[in-house]
Amino acid sequence: MIPFLILMVMFAWGAKVFFVAFRPPSDAEEYFVVAKQWMWKFQHPQGKREINDLHVPVGQPIKLTMTSEDVIHSFFVPAFRVKADVIPGRYTTVWFEATKPGAYRLHCTEYCGAEHSLMGGTVYVMEPQAYEAWLAEGTPTDNRLLTGEELFAKCVCNTCHYPDSAARAPILYGIFGEQAQLADGSSVLVDENYLRESILNPAAKIVAGYQPLMPTFKGQVSEEELIQLIAYIKGLEAADGGQAADNGGGAAQETGP
Repeated sequence: MIPFLILMVMFAWGAKVFFVAFRPPSDAEEYFVVAKQWMWKFQHPQGKREINDLHVPVGQPIKLTMTSEDVIHSFFVPAFRVKADVIPGRYTTVWFEATKPGAYRLHCTEYCGAEHSLMGGTVYVMEPQAYEAWLAEGTPTDNRLLTGEELFAKCVCNTCHYPDSAARAPILYGIFGEQAQLADGSSVLVDENYLRESILNPAAKIVAGYQPLMPTFKGQVSEEELIQLIAYIKGLEAADGGQAADNGGGAAQETGP
C-alpha cells in the first residue's frame, strides 16, 4: 500500500503539471503558423504576417495553431522549452509565455529535406508598448476576419450557410466549440481540425438532417486561405445567443451550393 500511495501522489502531481503545460490559458492570443520547405510563415491575431521571424509581447500567453503545406516539420524553441510536430493535413497546437525580452532561436527538429538545417528563425520578445509600435509599422495588412469573410463569399459558402435559414446547410453562427450531432448518431466537437476536414472532405462527417451536397474545396484553397476561413467561422457569433443550437450544431461539410 505504501508504494501504491506514493505512486498515486506522483501520478496526480504529474497529471497536474501535464495539463498546465499543454492546455493554453483562456487569455492566450492565437497566432497561426504554416510550415513549408524551408520556412516558417506566421500570422498575428491582428492580421500582420511574417516569415521566419515572430514578434510577441512579453508576459502574454501565446497559442500557436500550426499546420504544414508539405511534409512533417517540428517547431522547437529551446529557450521556451516548447516543441511540437507540425503535420500536413491537420492542426497541432503549442503555447508559451515569454518572461524576458530578447531574441530566441527557432528550429525545425524533424528532418524535412535537403535544406532542413537552414529552416530556422527567431522569436523576438518585446515589451508590450514596443510590440504595439512594431505592429503599427509599415503598410497595414487586411484584417484576418475580413479576409476570411471575402473568401467565404468568393467560395460562395454564403449561398447555403446564411444566418437566417438552415434549409440547405447548417447555420455556422456560434457553432465553434459546440458539439455537432452527426447522421450516424455520434457527435463531434467543432474545432479547427473538424472545420478543416469539413472544407476539404465534406462527406467525412455528415450533420444529422442534411444531405451530402457540399463539394470539396481540396486543391482550391491554400493552407493560408484555410486559416482565414476557419478564423472567420470561429468569429461568427450566434444571433440572439441561440442560432447555433437551432441547426443541431452542424458545420460546413454537410451541404453546399
